[in-house]
Amino acid sequence: MNKNRIGLVLLMIMSINVYADTLSEALGNSQFDGNIRVGYQNHETQGETKNEVAIGVKLHVETAAYYGLQLGTTLFSSYGNGEEDFEGVPFFDENNNDYAIIAEVYLKGTFSNTTLILGRQTIDTPFADSDDIGMVPNTFEAYTLINKDIKDTTIFISQVQKMSGVDSESPSQFTSLNGSKGMQVLGLTYEGIEHTALVGWFYNVSGEGTISYFEATYENETDAYTYGGVVQYVLQNYDRGEDSTIYGLATSFGVKSVGLTTSISYNNTKGRAAENFFGGGPFVTNAEHNTLKEAGFDGNIILYTLEWDASVVGVEGLIVRANVDAHHGEQYYAREYDVAVEYNYSDTMNISAVYSNIDDRDESFKNLRIFANYSF
Repeated sequence: MNKNRIGLVLLMIMSINVYADTLSEALGNSQFDGNIRVGYQNHETQGETKNEVAIGVKLHVETAAYYGLQLGTTLFSSYGNGEEDFEGVPFFDENNNDYAIIAEVYLKGTFSNTTLILGRQTIDTPFADSDDIGMVPNTFEAYTLINKDIKDTTIFISQVQKMSGVDSESPSQFTSLNGSKGMQVLGLTYEGIEHTALVGWFYNVSGEGTISYFEATYENETDAYTYGGVVQYVLQNYDRGEDSTIYGLATSFGVKSVGLTTSISYNNTKGRAAENFFGGGPFVTNAEHNTLKEAGFDGNIILYTLEWDASVVGVEGLIVRANVDAHHGEQYYAREYDVAVEYNYSDTMNISAVYSNIDDRDESFKNLRIFANYSF
């Protein structure tokens, strides 16, 4: 066990010993929640069709706070009929077998405007995120501090050591991100300008490189319309050279009376291919399967999206979305068509389906994913 993990275990033990007199009360007031997910996936490529069915369970418990300290843990599992050499979104482990994992085990301390989280936890940042597109999302072993002392400002600092989940090489276990060095993350969000959010993130992966990410988002509405925009700038600086500079722009406009919102998004890469790193990636043109990464060197993408909210015809909770995503790059071309339907039956039950058709010079495929969720 490395020094970081020894320190984490000792800190958890000490916190229990110090407050042992009230441990039964903290445990008795613990909060339980969870989710049951049934997933189906059909994947067709090169004339071959394969199907997978899975049932996943999430169980989460967190103790009540005592002097600001809480302990929490989350179990994820996925069981079903994984097929050999399945090429769709991973439902199972790297060998396509069932698995269960203790995805979160953390000590959380909340002191005034500062929160400290130590251990396995969920993180959602531009280049390290949960990316909940299958049965088990990404989680991370990290030491995270979140501070809101400055008005309208959130500061995020984290030392990230390991990850598991849908985007990792071994979904069923935590594996190191960068050996014992891990990754250092610094984030800043400012929301003091009306209708606007400004964010900046910096990632250091020692021996590999750094990532700088900046984004400005604007959202507003009138009685009849919604409108907004996003501007992105990313510099992925690699120690071995061949840096990648990425620009992004998106705009949206919605008409409330008919429930329609349309958006156009664009990303451009200069130099090396863009990377999503430890999650689904933050790029405004990322579709269900293809992302800016697939556009390769000097790539660019334009994404058209149309979304309809069926509440305008009395069907509350029903959303239909269609995407057309065109990739262009050095000796590369691909186009992706997505149709997604989501129906929120209640606060605890929902069903979603996504159909994707990818026309790629190298490997075209079709993918259908259907999920039913029950939360408790």
